[in-house]
Amino acid sequence: MKPPSTDEQTRRRPSTVTLNVLTALIGLVTLCAGIGWLIYTWIVDMEVQYFAIPLVLTVPVIAAAAFRNYWD
Repeated sequence: MKPPSTDEQTRRRPSTVTLNVLTALIGLVTLCAGIGWLIYTWIVDMEVQYFAIPLVLTVPVIAAAAFRNYWD
């Protein structure tokens, strides 16, 4: 069996502007979801989950970097 050619191995990469916009949107959506969860638990449980505040701030960066690294 012959190895796949280089044309079959390469992925089509979106433009840099598209990647930047999608990366920013993924980060913002993840941040909004985390903030929404934090506010929801504050209203429902009547206490702030202090351990979750650093996670809400760092997970969007990790998600955006993981998305961006998929294309690099």
